[in-house]
Amino acid sequence: MMFVLLFMFQFSMVLRDRQNTYDVNSNLAPKQNDGKNVWKNEELDPASVGTTNRRYVLFVGDSSSDMAEAVSRWCTYAKWDISKCSSMEKFKENDKNLPGMLILESEKYALDDNLKKIEELEQKGVIIVFGCLEDPKNIEKNQELQDFLGIYKIVSKKTELTGAKLFEGLLLGGEVIYETPEDKDERDRQDLQLNVPWYQVGSGTKTYMVGLLDQSKQKETVENEELPTLIWRNGIRNGSIFCVVGDYMKDSTALGLLDGMVAEASSYYIYPVVNAQNLSMINFPVFADENNEQMMELYSQSITGMARDIMWPSLISIVEKGGLKMSCFMQPQTNYEDGIEPTSKDLVFYLKQMKEQNAEAGLFLQYKNAESLRDKLNQDAEFFRKADSSYKYGAAYTEEKDLDTVKALMNTELMKNVSTLVCEYTEDEPVISYCTDSVTLQSVTSDGMNYTYSDDIRMRSVQSSLGYTNVMLNMQKIFWPERKKDRWQIMQKRFSSNLLTYWKKFTGFDSTTLSESNTRTRTFLNLDFSETRTDDEIILKTSESGSWFILRTHGEEIEEIEGGTQKKLEDNVYLIQAQDTTVKIQVKTAGLHYSK
Repeated sequence: MMFVLLFMFQFSMVLRDRQNTYDVNSNLAPKQNDGKNVWKNEELDPASVGTTNRRYVLFVGDSSSDMAEAVSRWCTYAKWDISKCSSMEKFKENDKNLPGMLILESEKYALDDNLKKIEELEQKGVIIVFGCLEDPKNIEKNQELQDFLGIYKIVSKKTELTGAKLFEGLLLGGEVIYETPEDKDERDRQDLQLNVPWYQVGSGTKTYMVGLLDQSKQKETVENEELPTLIWRNGIRNGSIFCVVGDYMKDSTALGLLDGMVAEASSYYIYPVVNAQNLSMINFPVFADENNEQMMELYSQSITGMARDIMWPSLISIVEKGGLKMSCFMQPQTNYEDGIEPTSKDLVFYLKQMKEQNAEAGLFLQYKNAESLRDKLNQDAEFFRKADSSYKYGAAYTEEKDLDTVKALMNTELMKNVSTLVCEYTEDEPVISYCTDSVTLQSVTSDGMNYTYSDDIRMRSVQSSLGYTNVMLNMQKIFWPERKKDRWQIMQKRFSSNLLTYWKKFTGFDSTTLSESNTRTRTFLNLDFSETRTDDEIILKTSESGSWFILRTHGEEIEEIEGGTQKKLEDNVYLIQAQDTTVKIQVKTAGLHYSK
């Protein structure tokens, strides 16, 4: 019996090993030149907006500002047109084609006669957004503007906060408190704007975010409704005026805020998303025993041994608990001029492990010393050639500053199959976009090791708008540590805590590798859609079958769906896949019976 059990165990292991086609990238899709089909919105002339069937945003302010760029990117993702002007005087109102949303860069664009014009637009159903209330002096001396904004009282032109509280409803992910941590090692998470004007809002408003105070420093106890309001809506009964205090509309955080505002101001709202949750292991695994003296001192192992025996099992455990898929951007060597050559003895081990974990191998394009990136790629290609590996790489990581250099090398031996690039988070690049007609860019949205409160709000916002995340775990400092904090034990604990805490609210979206996410990104960027509603039926038409959407309602539930599937993400939020180009959605009011 023991012999039979041993034989069966060994046979199953051999069979699994033979069936593990580890040298094949099963996530890789054929490289396509479909960027030429990317959906593009139209920029309308504010002085003569003609007839258009598409909703559009009117942005009033500096067209070269960070806020203008953030709004423009949101319009591209949400499939809205856009119109920009430097003042309300330059917008010529056309009742037949009013903007769906008016976004003012600050309150200074609503002074004097401009406020009358804005009030008229609000009364006609236009959503009004004050992107940043910058100067309380402009508001304090203008009672009409105060009333329009819903401000009951300006307590102080500047006050010091201890944190902030974001209520559920505007963004996905529920309520969260960003209080400054007591733990000394955790205090660097608190990076929100803590010096702000103190506005108290009146009745008829809805609050989405408030600042928190140190009550011990206040002369009188401050009730919750009297806390400094940071994001709110006025006119919930007969209009929609949204106000923001701080810089939340000046980067990618604006994406989800704007979708949330449209959803709050509408009876329902449906918009496209990517539906892809990514985890990028940067500079891992490694194959050259560089910096060995320091590694032996810290871990009593070489760098390759430490990565294989200590780091890899921990990463698998964390990823399995978090329910994410890894994309591992491999680094054959870092210094191409030190004479320390990489060895391929662990390459098969990692490729087999990645196959079992539904992970993907990618290329890491950074280095410490080499003649050029082209030289690095040539030496890396020789490394894989000598290892007799035919794995085709669909994703590569580089820094944003090197994107142009990388794009010029896309036809080299290693890069010819790469169809998506990944770079660190930077506002210089969109969250997702086409680099070339055949290559997409999927930016990192979060640093899993160094995660702050502003990062979390931005992550929630991007998730709310795109259903997309790309968490980065960069191993560079672990292999080349400069401080005690760079040790694996510390980094691993911090990363594990972050990943298993902050992303658990978004497990309703699909976990993907970067190549899988690349396919969905292309579908999202290329699609066009429209929707109509008659009674309890919403008809969604999309140019791309297989595309994903979010439907947000106010108490209505999906009763039946035809031409697609649906999943409830949270109360009043549904993830929809359009399996056909036409999807019919029947909704009903919660608690009531639906009959056709």
